[in-house]
Amino acid sequence: MADAVTRVLECPNCGAPLLPARFARSVVCSFCRTSVQVDPSAVSAALFRKALAAWNSPETHGYTSILSIGSSHWATRRFIAAGEISDVFFAERARRPTERVLLKILRKPEDLPLFDREWEVLVKLQQSEAPGAALFTTLVPQPVFRGLVDDGPYQGRHAMAFRWPAGFSETFEGVREAYPQGIDPRMSIWMWRRILELLTFLHRSGVVHGAVVPPHILIEEGDHGIRLVGYSAAGESGMPLATFCSRFEKFYPARRLSPAADVSMSARSIAFVLGGNGAGTDTDVPASVPEPLADLIRKLAADGADDAWHVRESVGNMARSLYGPPSFHPLIMPP
Repeated sequence: MADAVTRVLECPNCGAPLLPARFARSVVCSFCRTSVQVDPSAVSAALFRKALAAWNSPETHGYTSILSIGSSHWATRRFIAAGEISDVFFAERARRPTERVLLKILRKPEDLPLFDREWEVLVKLQQSEAPGAALFTTLVPQPVFRGLVDDGPYQGRHAMAFRWPAGFSETFEGVREAYPQGIDPRMSIWMWRRILELLTFLHRSGVVHGAVVPPHILIEEGDHGIRLVGYSAAGESGMPLATFCSRFEKFYPARRLSPAADVSMSARSIAFVLGGNGAGTDTDVPASVPEPLADLIRKLAADGADDAWHVRESVGNMARSLYGPPSFHPLIMPP
């Protein structure tokens, strides 16, 4: 029987598949914006399936190390970090046009409940209707896919991917390594305020982060951007803490989730990036930090606060009394 004709074409300009609306005579390529006239007699179903298979085949695009999850294929490009339960890689979709992601691969099957919790919390946040959701849902990890790896070097392991946040390549831990004596205190003002803004969104969305520690705070070099990652401990206020980062165990003020604990950890992380130790009730701040800022850090490190937005305003008021109107103080990492 002759191949059925399908109304699916390949863009002659960039090669992306075209999916025109029913009965349409022309279509605009969603990738390169080329306008293409549709000729239903030009492409048979068999030819299209063959072209689609070639388009989705990693081998046709020069990839060699491939990880497959269902019908999608991914090339791991660079190891980024070893988290508490998973290994994190920079990866990209192994076809044109590609897509960049952060790929997390679970190390031990017994940690799957924590892995699944992170995914469920982040999906919930993407559905949030809390004030500022249109912005803040772009500042938390955005889920792309999850599944079982069925081919490649990590076959049989669970994986999930999130959109790649361009420009966010350093953590507070990395910043402290680059600046062991601490950053300029003026930088810490905008960093802390950005963290508190994110915590406000999380808390108003019914989510407590539970692990606001240096490896989970990403900073945008050369700008004033902050992101929070590491949501395997996240959940509703009052839940027991399911896991913690062993390297920063003393940053956790309690073994139960609460907004106050999140705010306390934010203060301890700011003390850490300023050159202090950030370790619980022994949190110290270097003498180079102005006393009003140091006092506020120590108070919140010890006691926390339920209202992250109120703390954000307090930090801003304190900064204006110290430094005057807000000014631009981006972090620049040494070469």
